[in-house]
Amino acid sequence: MRIIVLVIAVLLLMMTPSAAQQADTVLTNGIVHTMNPDRPRAEAIAITGAQISYVGDDEGTKKLIGEDTQVFDLNGKMVLPGFVSGHEHLVAAGWTQMGVLLGEGRSKEDYLKLIKEYADANPDEKFIRGSGWNATLMGGEFTAADLDEIVPDRPVFLQDYTMHDSWMNSKAMEMGGIDKDSPDPVPGLIYFVRDEEGNPTGYAKEFAWMGGYIKSGAWQPETMIPDSQKQLYDLAASVGYTAYINQFLGTPNIKDQDAHFEDTKVAMAILQDLAEKDQLKLRTYMMMLVKGDDFSAQKAVDYTLELKEQYDSDTVRIQGIKVHPEGVHTSHASVMLGPWLDQPEKKAIRGVSAELTEEVVMAANAAGLDVAVHVDGSKTVRETVDSFIKSKEAGNIDARNSLQHLAFAHPDDIARIVDHKLLVNMTPIWGTTWGGGLEGALKIMGMAVTVQQFQQIRTLIDAGVPVSLGADVPSTDPALMGALTQCEAAMTRRDPSDPDNTTVFPPVNQSLTLDQCLYAATMGGAYDARMEDKIGSIEFGKYADLVVLERDLYTVLPTEVADVPILATMMGGTFTHRDGF
Repeated sequence: MRIIVLVIAVLLLMMTPSAAQQADTVLTNGIVHTMNPDRPRAEAIAITGAQISYVGDDEGTKKLIGEDTQVFDLNGKMVLPGFVSGHEHLVAAGWTQMGVLLGEGRSKEDYLKLIKEYADANPDEKFIRGSGWNATLMGGEFTAADLDEIVPDRPVFLQDYTMHDSWMNSKAMEMGGIDKDSPDPVPGLIYFVRDEEGNPTGYAKEFAWMGGYIKSGAWQPETMIPDSQKQLYDLAASVGYTAYINQFLGTPNIKDQDAHFEDTKVAMAILQDLAEKDQLKLRTYMMMLVKGDDFSAQKAVDYTLELKEQYDSDTVRIQGIKVHPEGVHTSHASVMLGPWLDQPEKKAIRGVSAELTEEVVMAANAAGLDVAVHVDGSKTVRETVDSFIKSKEAGNIDARNSLQHLAFAHPDDIARIVDHKLLVNMTPIWGTTWGGGLEGALKIMGMAVTVQQFQQIRTLIDAGVPVSLGADVPSTDPALMGALTQCEAAMTRRDPSDPDNTTVFPPVNQSLTLDQCLYAATMGGAYDARMEDKIGSIEFGKYADLVVLERDLYTVLPTEVADVPILATMMGGTFTHRDGF
């Protein structure tokens, strides 16, 4: 009898996992899409500490489940790797969303009504801030006088939906020191629209307003940076993001190299503190900024390396340098190879010259830093591709330089991007009617060029180019930042936020498959961030960065993808969002 009991005890010990074998968390009975081509599907995942310790069938988890293991029965729900965005500005961009949100307006009259209602409802606010207006919907000239009629006694600063341009009232210009003698930072690109006598009208183009915003007292970084970070990181986690590249810190100091460096130091310290307290919800990879020809390439490299010595972990890292040489095509601020159809006599100019951009690329790559360049216009694309190729030919073959936005690109340059496998990031919702993307492209370049050159995302992915996705918040409404929203836009070429609008953007041959879009939203972003060996797919040994969805995306219509609920998000084995899970 004692022998039988002993045998049973030994068998039980053999069946019971040791503390070292026990997983902390096990997910079973799920539909797991791993993004790992060697094992694309699984049923179950085990997590030990911050890492994935098992991927396979349900049976294989039994030996990993102990008394302290949390076990979740997914009941057929879908699991994906955590989404990785290649382009956002989440750390400090929340200040651009303060005040009245004008996205629902469709005319100047709509905007004025919303602004007045907000001002009347908030009499104690010293500054009336807002965002979301669209110049293409204004129906002609709009000035400070329009705002003075409804808010004469308080400064009004209203950013457009791209956050590049601002509409101000007279009080805002007075407090910001903006008058007839105020110089245009970069005439023709960063400037104040003026009347016949040279007086600013209240419309400031491409960040010309930022100096006035700071001088007026509207910029309050001690509260705006931490408040913004929490708000937008909570939102990002709720839509499934676990990591992203912050393509420069979005503060009003972006035109001052030294002041922007100081802002970035403050922001990085906040992020590091949160990470050390296990309170940071997204892995954050920060890009430093070059925004004007008065910036120094060497100083940009030196500043970046100085901060990278302090912040270079898998959670908080200084990643490289972002060059922002132009504006967006919808505001006639992108530099094209050919003329604009609606304004053939005018041309956009670069705020960061091709020469300085190339100097930054060469110096940064030589120092082991990657460079991302905003490229909206076809001429900027050509010049940037020239610089990227030149850097590779100089021996910087490991550089992962990237083309951000890639709105218009000539077929010859698409071919060069393919040949050299240059990294590309795109915002698919900008290739729909949302935000005037459709109207703007057709207006300035016409149908033929738009079909041939605009957002050639499918062409690039089919050719094996590494592509990542991003919403570019705050240039996209934060409510639309989700990877599923971007995927629906990429698949349907329609605006997911306006389901009644069935207009499809002309280059329909650029629609993505669900497989392509999900890969770009996970492994694409991970590769862009040099984290493809650690995140982006569900594999043994990688970080447990996961997202749980209510439904299997492969069972819903493309027009329903954005509506599939995110039940849980996990970063490094810790839930950063749970909603009904």
